[in-house]
Amino acid sequence: MNSSDIQIVYFDLGNILCAFDRSLASANLAELLSVDRAAADDVLHGADLQERFEHGEITGAQYADEVCRRCGRPDWLSQVTGGDQAGVAAVLDAVSDMFTAVDGMDQLVVQTRDRVGRVGMLSNTCEAHWDWINRQAYSFLDSGFDPIVLSCRVASMKPDVAIYQAAESIADCRPSSIFFVDDKPENVEAARRRGWVAEVAMGLDQVRDALTRHQLIG
Repeated sequence: MNSSDIQIVYFDLGNILCAFDRSLASANLAELLSVDRAAADDVLHGADLQERFEHGEITGAQYADEVCRRCGRPDWLSQVTGGDQAGVAAVLDAVSDMFTAVDGMDQLVVQTRDRVGRVGMLSNTCEAHWDWINRQAYSFLDSGFDPIVLSCRVASMKPDVAIYQAAESIADCRPSSIFFVDDKPENVEAARRRGWVAEVAMGLDQVRDALTRHQLIG
């Protein structure tokens, strides 16, 4: 591959641009609803609830209501001062307050954009997490990502083929002209099957190494 063949570099969000700790989400929810932390963890990270949210199959309000119900607090939202809307916002923020920006990634994205011309974001995420991250005003968000492809908005999650097809269509790029970096091997393998150039990496140093090896940064 010649670096000049790459027209866009897609970055994953979790463990690439942002680190996250799911145990924080469980602890936040347990404190908010006054429930056992293990029970909160089972609700957030078991069964299919988060996957449905990240597929865009349910709204934030539906998600929050189901979280409360599964935690044994079905009436909690209606008891919050400010009403259901305030309760929904509190639940969504509690489960989203687990992200931190990876130091230095903003500069690396800008270097990539300056070399390649375009950078995009391709992430399995839900509207609640994306909203919370945007409200933190992390500097990497100002790096010129275009397009931003989120699973909850295209109704497909990596490694399903449909999300890669959507990313190709939205970027208006051939598969062979796309470089992608993700922390999960199964997502990278799916991208390669589409004809993308893709690498597994996690954190700043590994992402920098991958971009350097492919001559996508100076």
